[in-house]
Amino acid sequence: MIFDFFERPWVYSLPWTDITASTTVESILCLAAYILAILFALSIHEFGHAFVAYKCGDSTAKLSGRMTINPIKHIDPLGGIMLILVGFGWAKPVPVNFYNLNNQKRDTILVSLAGIFMNLISAFICTLLYMLLGAFVPAETLVNSNFLYLLIYLLYFFLFFSTLIHISLALFNILPLYPLDGFRVLEGFCSYGNRFVEFLRRYSFILFIAIIVLSYLPIFEPFTWYISTFSNLLLRLFTGFWGLFGL
Repeated sequence: MIFDFFERPWVYSLPWTDITASTTVESILCLAAYILAILFALSIHEFGHAFVAYKCGDSTAKLSGRMTINPIKHIDPLGGIMLILVGFGWAKPVPVNFYNLNNQKRDTILVSLAGIFMNLISAFICTLLYMLLGAFVPAETLVNSNFLYLLIYLLYFFLFFSTLIHISLALFNILPLYPLDGFRVLEGFCSYGNRFVEFLRRYSFILFIAIIVLSYLPIFEPFTWYISTFSNLLLRLFTGFWGLFGL
């Protein structure tokens, strides 16, 4: 993943010019924007869990210093490196004591959905911001100032990548596989000892491996198809909504 920033010119073009991100400086800025987008998307996701857990009665995450969007508090070094290198990784899970929640069954679902909704809300806002940036930044201002051009370039791609990463994280975490958020949501709706839930708890790791292996075989890439299909759908919905306001 990371090597794509240098092995080929970027296909993305800024909305103000016909210039593509093909120079070394622009490639480095794209890479920096991508890494920053990952750090903050993961942090916002984990903050969502911590905040809703606190509001529902459990202060474990807050007392652990995890109710923050500071990336340093949330990033797992190996998971972050994997996400940057291959596009698949993880953050440190927020500690939640589900027995402290006011209504254990209901609040478990709310806490589990919180990170997903935070990512979707953030993607919705980032879509607006990068569309505003593209629509209202005067082209002549960028032409006359190389520093301003590079600054706007970095900001634009940070917002652009943030939108995509927020959506991808939401779609990934809603999968009903242990220990993802989707599994907790499914578990919350099912009765204790449900056989399907227990099956997923026991065999989700094997399912993960199977999905990853299939993604590298030239047959069918279920994970890639799922993420790309629904990411494009959500992106079209967000851009279409803001397009109603002339953006």
